[in-house]
Amino acid sequence: MEPFDLLASLTARLASTARLDEIVDAVLHEIVALGFGAVWVAVLDEQTGTLSTVKDISDGVDTTHSRPKLVALDQQQPLGHGFQERRIINIPDPDALHIIERDGEPVPPDKLGLPRKSYEHLHGHPFACGPLLGSCGQPVGALTLASYRGNQPIPDAILSRGLLRVLIDHLGIAMERAIHTARVERLRASLAEAQAATARDAQLKAVGEEAEFAAHNLNNLLEFAMLAIGGGLRSPAAAFEVLPQIERTNRAIGDLVASLQRIARASSSQIENANLPQIVDDVLTIVTPSLCQQSVEIASDIAAVPLVRCDAALIHQVVLNLVINARDALRERNGEQRQIQIRVRDDGGGVRLVVADNGPGIAPEVLAHLFQRNISTKGAHHGLGLARAHASLQRFGGRIEGRNAPSGGAEFEVTLVAAPPGTLELSTQPRVAPRARDATRRARILVADDDFDIVTVTRASLEPQYEVSTVTSSAQAIDVATVGTFDLVLCDMGMPKHSGVDVCRLLRAAGYRGKFVLMTGWESQGVSAEQRAAGCDALLKKPFGAAELIYVIQSLLDS
Repeated sequence: MEPFDLLASLTARLASTARLDEIVDAVLHEIVALGFGAVWVAVLDEQTGTLSTVKDISDGVDTTHSRPKLVALDQQQPLGHGFQERRIINIPDPDALHIIERDGEPVPPDKLGLPRKSYEHLHGHPFACGPLLGSCGQPVGALTLASYRGNQPIPDAILSRGLLRVLIDHLGIAMERAIHTARVERLRASLAEAQAATARDAQLKAVGEEAEFAAHNLNNLLEFAMLAIGGGLRSPAAAFEVLPQIERTNRAIGDLVASLQRIARASSSQIENANLPQIVDDVLTIVTPSLCQQSVEIASDIAAVPLVRCDAALIHQVVLNLVINARDALRERNGEQRQIQIRVRDDGGGVRLVVADNGPGIAPEVLAHLFQRNISTKGAHHGLGLARAHASLQRFGGRIEGRNAPSGGAEFEVTLVAAPPGTLELSTQPRVAPRARDATRRARILVADDDFDIVTVTRASLEPQYEVSTVTSSAQAIDVATVGTFDLVLCDMGMPKHSGVDVCRLLRAAGYRGKFVLMTGWESQGVSAEQRAAGCDALLKKPFGAAELIYVIQSLLDS
């Protein structure tokens, strides 16, 4: 078969399945046909950094069952070195490697090592190995090729261009799609379990409804991403064309995850200063796509208001419950415009939230007893009841009222007490004055994150504009930043042993006077005054792009 016809046929097969074993079998068949007698493929576990064997072919025989199920990455071995450099490493002479005879044996610093078992499994033949990369260049698996046309060295040219190179790229992107699909299936299973486990509890059922909305949104976003990836498999030009679409989809997923994290952060019942517009926005982020499918229009008018004193988890559930009540009331408007209005206003010492619909309104016999127990405006929903909301809001000076609007439909108004003027955002706090930096040299930046992939791509994003050093532990960050001279430290919040805040505090105590930026994958609203007092200059919420990162860094360095 001609290469173009082969690729067209293979692309069609890969697009028709999301099963990892079928994808690997389809591509390995074509790789073996190119003259390779030994091929090993594994999938990367992002959480543990280990590789799990999917398929192993040796001398044309399937030996998957006899291969180690899990393989750890070691940068002193060819495979780990390939992951570090994001490329396939070609080893034309395995005898030039240091053969490791026992576990823990040191490898000379000028050589790469190879365990004796791996050397014997490859029969001492030349081989190539390295990462399989996804659509954004991140490792998703691993590949080893050997026994090329007997035991010939593998030409460098076929690893960098031509049919084999395209097959390797196809395998990486298709494997990424299979991993995403498996995650979606696990999410669906987890959501089903969560919904079954929480169906008996009224408050937790409201959370289950949020999960249903979130799953709907995530499935739509992931479906778009997978379709875009499938289109990108057609050619390098098509792949380049869909990358912006995939990036926008990933950002939308990040926004949804941030909303869910804010909800999770407020899971315990406590009175605090809360951002009501943010709570409303989180609810709308989750429910709007589903409401649109039911032809319900959301009209929001949210003014700038002060923080409110409340139980953020309770207020979130109240807002969600009022929106769902309004949605259900609108089901009676068959073939007519359905609309929910949400308004937030500063009421001088208080903040008012109004949720209104253009449904049939509240029946008079219900309206008179609206906030009594066992009274409901509908029969199906059993979330946070109006009676409980009314009682709970009173704990911190809030109240809820319900009425029929003069223009028709129901209208609920929640009034909350404005909090005293709150603290400034993290990035606006006064900091220790930095030392003057020589403008004629490149700024020196230290990147600290326990995720090797994060520090690698961050370094690639910042070079060559800045001089970048990287570490993967809090202890290394403290040692390196204390000894060296850095203009800015970029540190992950969730570092083991010492958090990013601890690292900042220890460096300030040791005399570090440069800029300090925290990164976090968690919702940043919970950063406390104590954390701000550690001397951090800014906080970046993951996911963020290279342009946003450089903008924050340059703004701090120029200030």
